Amino acid sequence: MSMKEKVAIVKCQNYKKANVKNAINRIFDLLDCKFSWQDILIKPNMLSARIPDDGVTTHPVILEVLSEILPGKVYIGDSPPGSQREIEQYWEKCGYAEIASKTKAELVKIEGKSKMFNLKAANRTVSFPVSEFALTHPVFNVPKFKTHNITILTLCMKNLYGLIPGFSKGLLHAQFPEPEFFNQFIVEMYNLLKDRVIFNLVDAVEIMDGNGPASGRKKHYGYLIAGKNAVCVDAFCAGIAGLTLQMVPFLKIYSAKYRMPDFVVVGDEPEIIHDFKSPSSSTIFKIQGKPVLSNMLRFTARRLKIIPVIQHNHCKKCMECFNICPAKAISKDLKIDRKKCINCLCCFEVCPHKAIKVRKSFLAKFILP
Repeated sequence: MSMKEKVAIVKCQNYKKANVKNAINRIFDLLDCKFSWQDILIKPNMLSARIPDDGVTTHPVILEVLSEILPGKVYIGDSPPGSQREIEQYWEKCGYAEIASKTKAELVKIEGKSKMFNLKAANRTVSFPVSEFALTHPVFNVPKFKTHNITILTLCMKNLYGLIPGFSKGLLHAQFPEPEFFNQFIVEMYNLLKDRVIFNLVDAVEIMDGNGPASGRKKHYGYLIAGKNAVCVDAFCAGIAGLTLQMVPFLKIYSAKYRMPDFVVVGDEPEIIHDFKSPSSSTIFKIQGKPVLSNMLRFTARRLKIIPVIQHNHCKKCMECFNICPAKAISKDLKIDRKKCINCLCCFEVCPHKAIKVRKSFLAKFILP
């Protein structure tokens, strides 16, 4: 009989180094972790050049502690989604440069040499690159617990999307403009890369709900969550947010195609996240997933969309949205061409000034709550 996977949850009330270190050491004990690799790549969520207190990126103190605890050489690397900024600006703003200056960790650019892969998802085959550095180093996956309008949650499985170099991520959004198909890609990409991942540790001290992953509501939770199997960790995180597998599209797809692994929970008694707010798109996914809907209603449901809107009174004209748009739907004077826009929300994700909001499309306003 096969052994059940384990997911550990340990209280960590704040980002004080001593508390984080105690929590991580306890997790390693609970999961009987013995890391023997000489070189490890820590993969945080470095979505945007934002300060740690914004709750958008993996907190640097977690990376500091891991850099001290893990054996051998430790590298820290992520590829932000197609920004024109120098990667050093991200390291500085997110607090990672300071960590590297006082630990053995080395910050690495993973946008360089890549290996091309062909992957079939949603009845189409796509070619995309994966960082060669990630393919030649064991990956210690450290996502941030956040919501996401395309995937509902962004956790361990989605965090591996950052191993695809910058602009290629935007191009993949263009190839999978439908949220359901993009989630299928996330599942297949995870299956492709899962053997490279040696551990998953979710930063859930401060989480983000609402319309994440960059402009949602920061919320204190006070835990670290971990496991060797990313699917199990993600499923557990969905549960404490009050979400079933059917409510999180990539978990729904994975469970139907590959079966959800059995797992047990160890550590502290988990608490349900109080007043957790799903992203606006969650209602659309519910409608689209109803098998009892008539063909006409399903046809209508596919036209219910969450669309990005630039708030020009908050805009700093940094041009991040213009640079990342895979459909070239944003003009240089920062207007969105709705005929070109594929609603991938990449612009919403990368805006460092919260100048882009999401709203319901015209039809969705009349149908959705």
